[in-house]
Amino acid sequence: MKRTRGSKLTGIIRKLMILALALALGIPSYAAKTPDESDVEEIQEEIDNQQEEINKTQQEIDETEDKKQKLQEAKENMEDYLADLNKQYASLEDEINALNQQIADKQAEIEKTQAELEEARAVEEQQYADMKARIQYMYEHPQSSFLEVLITSGSFADALNQAGYTASITAYDREMFEQYVAQKEEIADQEARLQGEKEALDELQASVTQKQNEVTALANSTSGKISQHVNEIAQAQADLDGKNNTLENQKAVLEELIAEKKQIEAQIEAAKAAEIEASLGDVTGVRTTELEYVQYAPYNATEEEVTALAVLIYCEAGNQGAEGQLAVGSVVMNRIRDPRFAQNDIMSVIRASGQFSPVTSGRFDLMLEQGLDSVTESCYTAARRAISGESNVGNRVFFRTYANYPSLSGLVIGAHIFSYTWNYAA
Repeated sequence: MKRTRGSKLTGIIRKLMILALALALGIPSYAAKTPDESDVEEIQEEIDNQQEEINKTQQEIDETEDKKQKLQEAKENMEDYLADLNKQYASLEDEINALNQQIADKQAEIEKTQAELEEARAVEEQQYADMKARIQYMYEHPQSSFLEVLITSGSFADALNQAGYTASITAYDREMFEQYVAQKEEIADQEARLQGEKEALDELQASVTQKQNEVTALANSTSGKISQHVNEIAQAQADLDGKNNTLENQKAVLEELIAEKKQIEAQIEAAKAAEIEASLGDVTGVRTTELEYVQYAPYNATEEEVTALAVLIYCEAGNQGAEGQLAVGSVVMNRIRDPRFAQNDIMSVIRASGQFSPVTSGRFDLMLEQGLDSVTESCYTAARRAISGESNVGNRVFFRTYANYPSLSGLVIGAHIFSYTWNYAA
């Protein structure tokens, strides 16, 4: 069953406390159990798990940010659309008002025409009645001949006048009757035309009103969607705030874990250094302690390469002093110059398969990504000295922790032994 972080760290921290107490009381270090590589592996597992949680939370934050951005863009597009709908509504409102005025004017024209038509009909009817009365009168009082008119008139001139007057009245009645009939028909046609125009205006008004209702419905729907987006954006922001708080807490825990891991590694390195010091007298191989300084041509390195070499030096020889740190950097640069090695740049040398244990274990990448603050300035100085062409191991290209291989021969610097060949021949 997998132990929780608390249970793992409790054992590690207990070891550190016991060791510190033992040192304070002067008890030999072997009496207090020093944290070992298994403790480092355990806390590294916790660091890896915590980093996974941070990556997951960061991904959720990015996804929520993207969702919020899309909602914001949709809301802004909706607001632009609503503004356009409001303009359309105002334009339709003006059009409806204009149509209403036209309809009112047309209705007034129709009413005026209808009054004129009624008047024309009344005149027509009166004219028709007068004409009919005169015709009836002439029918009831017929004059059989001009001679009779002449006799009754008393003179020829009066007879002519009376006969002409009668004919004029008859012609006038006929002309006026026909004129009023034509006028009535013209007014009736005008009324029909005006009624048709009013009906067309009524239809146009109904169409514009329907369009205005459609725009109103769209505006109401759009306003509802905008309100929904506003609520969703607020929810997304609240979600972001919660996730960002979670992320900050997770990062704080990660920093705590890294600090604890550094403390454990420092204890382990101190214990190893003590063991090395205690075992120096037992080494039997052929070794020299005289440094071999050589100045080669400088290497044109990028800042990333300088950092990477400094991190490797820190992992391999962080506690070995300036000469021990330069020696490790020199080995890396010597491999670039040595034709036996295919690698021709710093990163390819560092990442060559099975060559440097911190790279194989993953510690190098962890320090490169999260632990640069721990890398000492002396390691950067050693990296720059090696890159500038300076070497204190000659052209040697191999090194090991010599306390683990007491029979090897080579150049001893600090806790390492350096050699020209992989089998460490003298």
